[in-house]
Amino acid sequence: MISRYGRLTIFMIPIGIAINFVGGQLALLLKLPVYLDSIGTILVGALCGGIPGALVGLVSNGINSITSPPTLAFGVLNVMFGLLAGWLGRRGVFTVLWKTVASAVPFALIGGFLGALITLWVFGGLAVGGGALVVGALMAAGLDVTTANFVAQVPMDFLDKVPTVLAVYVVLRGIPRRIFAKLPLGEVYLRAKGVTPAPILTAARPTPGGPL
Repeated sequence: MISRYGRLTIFMIPIGIAINFVGGQLALLLKLPVYLDSIGTILVGALCGGIPGALVGLVSNGINSITSPPTLAFGVLNVMFGLLAGWLGRRGVFTVLWKTVASAVPFALIGGFLGALITLWVFGGLAVGGGALVVGALMAAGLDVTTANFVAQVPMDFLDKVPTVLAVYVVLRGIPRRIFAKLPLGEVYLRAKGVTPAPILTAARPTPGGPL
């Protein structure tokens, strides 16, 4: 399926994976209460569409799971982020700053609620990374494990997604016009810059009975 996309889209996929890997490993090593492992997913989804974005998310979690096996269980979240980014990108959300910031809400709802469910179902409520510290603190304060996970995960995911979508916005603002012209959703950003994408010229077919 990915073969129907252009060469630049295919080239963007490993770049997105690398961005996710660096961000995810940084958050794990520093035990930050954020994840930083979906910047590349959302960026590629916003530029190239939902399928390439979802592919970046899936492969990224597979690679990050080498050093942090529990990460693999959360791969479905990154896939959904990629699909959502493609849908939002097609509608021009990432061309406007306030819309970009607002997009952190649906990303956080997906990551927070579904992430909390996965933590409860797969790991018995024992969160991974910096989230474990927050959940542990809430349980020590008297909350049960289910409530502690939902109370911790949703705000944490929102705190993660705001800088994530802002990073995507900044990168998109810096991409040259000639690059946008070669990407599936590039015309969305060109129009936002006041540039009308050049039409694709095709050879005219001769009319029946007309001159050859």
